[in-house]
Amino acid sequence: MKKLLLVVVFFSSLLFANLTTQAANEQVVKLVDTTPVFQESQKIAVFSKGTVHTVTKSDQRFYYTKIGDIEVKFSKMKGRMINQPSDQLKSANPVRLYTKKHVKIYSKPNTKSVAFGHLQPKQVIYSQRIKGDFYPIIFGGKTGYIYRKDIEVQKGIPVIMYHDLVQVKKGNNISILEVDKFKAQMAYLKKNHWRTISPEELTLWLQKKIKLPEKSVLITFDDGYSSTAELAYPILKANHFTATTFLIASRIGRPGYLTEDDMRSTQDVISYQNHTYDLHGFNSMTGLALLEYTPRLAIYEDILKANQKIHSILPKQASVSALAYPYGIRSIDSVRASKVAGIQSAYTISEGNVFQGDSPFHLNRQRVHSGMSIKDFEQKLLGQ
Repeated sequence: MKKLLLVVVFFSSLLFANLTTQAANEQVVKLVDTTPVFQESQKIAVFSKGTVHTVTKSDQRFYYTKIGDIEVKFSKMKGRMINQPSDQLKSANPVRLYTKKHVKIYSKPNTKSVAFGHLQPKQVIYSQRIKGDFYPIIFGGKTGYIYRKDIEVQKGIPVIMYHDLVQVKKGNNISILEVDKFKAQMAYLKKNHWRTISPEELTLWLQKKIKLPEKSVLITFDDGYSSTAELAYPILKANHFTATTFLIASRIGRPGYLTEDDMRSTQDVISYQNHTYDLHGFNSMTGLALLEYTPRLAIYEDILKANQKIHSILPKQASVSALAYPYGIRSIDSVRASKVAGIQSAYTISEGNVFQGDSPFHLNRQRVHSGMSIKDFEQKLLGQ
């Protein structure tokens, strides 16, 4: 018991130290002049004189902050430290925007409000999802707003993510979706001429080896619940759609999960891919996902074991080539082990669409949940 207490105190102290360091690193700067902002050596924006920004670190010449999800810097000669609480820098930024011209960043969702500054032309920047007529964006540690008519949204290809389906929902787990909502979403895709693709096609598109129709979508299910065969399969087949299921291979045949017969009888519509064999979990002592600290060789053996298990059930299916990281969490070792095990593309749970130029081992997905309307669903597909 004493050893357990010491371990808990140790990890708590590490967490507290990390939080303290992060808070100490975030400082607030007020600009004394109109200030150009750079990503490495490229000028990407301008902060207005008199605006206040949260900075995460500094060196001899520059303060560092964020625009969207990228780190940027500006001259220390342009600002002075002030005693003011820092703003929150972290936020989900799933929308990819492109600037054809100078784009103003407003202090409020109103074009008559004061501008914090502007973005330079020909910049790719990530923002939060549209709210009304404005895209919220982290702009130097503050939330600014971009008017939708001033910006071009780059759509990319959506990879939509489901988990379990039910006839009637009980409880508050938003990852569990009522089958009627799934049916309505598939009807929307059909009516609006979306084409379903496979992970192999997406990989080839990323490599610029093939072209895909503008309205291409990859439908995925995680974990391998029995509802994929019982509820999703008939709807997919009726709409002439295909999908991909990422299986936790050690759970095949367990209560609530797909059986081998389920997999065989649905393989005309569903491709079965890897969600690890038995590394879908957390260490209860450290709070770390298993893929975060498991040795590379053990990860390789686990992924290979899952590949072999799926192949033994579906020998006519092409070799397993795609992996979904449990909880979207991965380490350098897990990426390297995946490549050696024959994986060609791997998926996270980070929100956003996929674009050419993205790493095939860090691919975004759009989470579908029970609180979404069809309008929400449409916006995710279109990268908005």
